[in-house]
Amino acid sequence: MFHARLFATDPKYRDKMFKPCKEDRPLTVQFAANDPEYLLEAAKLVQDHCDAIDINCGCPQAIAKRGNYGAYLLEQPDLIVSLVEKIHSSPEIRVPITVKIRCLPSEQETLDLV
Repeated sequence: MFHARLFATDPKYRDKMFKPCKEDRPLTVQFAANDPEYLLEAAKLVQDHCDAIDINCGCPQAIAKRGNYGAYLLEQPDLIVSLVEKIHSSPEIRVPITVKIRCLPSEQETLDLV
């Protein structure tokens, strides 16, 4: 899981964290994100080196809470929708997009989110 803002804006972070090789394929790159613009920029940087991009809306760790991403986005469905819409609707992104989520308290809430 990469932090989308850091990945999009910090070449040192990107170079240190992402070193794909042909043996990694098929490869899905997962981003923690809470800003659609940074997510799109990060996705553009990896799409030629992966087979899919995943938006992490399932990480329950404390760092995700502090950063307002992962499972803590489940409390902000409009933000999740904006992340998905931005990246999915971009003609620049040519790989499939997936979203990792956790089940919400009720089955109906989970289905409504999906």
